[in-house]
Amino acid sequence: MLGLFGNDNKAYLRIAVGLNQVDKIVPGGWNERLNSPTESAEKQIDRRCADIIKKLSGSVQIAKSQIEYYSALKRYRLIPLISTVIRNAYAGFKLDHVQPADPFDLAEEDVKQFVAEERVKRSKDKSPQTVSKEQLFEEMKKCLSADELNLVKQKFTQERQRPPKVAIFGKAGVGKTTTINNLFNAQWKTSHTVPGTTQAQMKEFQLTTGGTLEVVDLPGYGRTIKEDREYEKIYQQLIPSCDLVFLILQADARDFADDQEMLAKITEWLKQSPVPQR
Repeated sequence: MLGLFGNDNKAYLRIAVGLNQVDKIVPGGWNERLNSPTESAEKQIDRRCADIIKKLSGSVQIAKSQIEYYSALKRYRLIPLISTVIRNAYAGFKLDHVQPADPFDLAEEDVKQFVAEERVKRSKDKSPQTVSKEQLFEEMKKCLSADELNLVKQKFTQERQRPPKVAIFGKAGVGKTTTINNLFNAQWKTSHTVPGTTQAQMKEFQLTTGGTLEVVDLPGYGRTIKEDREYEKIYQQLIPSCDLVFLILQADARDFADDQEMLAKITEWLKQSPVPQR
């Protein structure tokens, strides 16, 4: 994380909130040929999600920049979402090469062909913009001692060797699996129940860009008070060890009371564990 506070003076915590299924907000507002919302629908989606983001960030201690809207099924706005995930994750650089699934793969053939040709043209004109870790370390030499720089390099190497670990949860039907598959362009490798629980699962995904991603798939909340109490014990047990808590909400829902309550609890737990517990 680059700083302790966002532009709206709210503390950055290891959490990202995704408003999924925005394609359902405007009935008939999706252009299947282009795989994108119509111009009118896009404006309505923007307004609706801006209202939700304002409401959520106003009720809990997270910044607006930690909330992003998207559609996992349609692969819509996955680039802004992965940027939000990387920016707010602990050691987010471990995900800096992730490329989400291509939304134009779902468009019609003539559109896919046009996009492919345009990408080839633009790639010839575009110069690389990425900064290597060697360049970053060179810049650090200007403000760090040799011992401090060696410590940074050691920590960097240690983190690179650990797979990114993301806790993902939300109510039933919010699209957790579709989000993971398309956002990280990942393929599910293995899965097992987390020791000490009967509900949480540890899923391992193979990233197309190399390496693996560990996903702690937490049970959903909001069905019964009894279940929620039991699941909270699981959340509190597992969340402190994760690089990121990724909460997925349904953008076309009308009631976010349960989600606001859960967000408030998560932020409190993360304040008590400011860095992942290894």
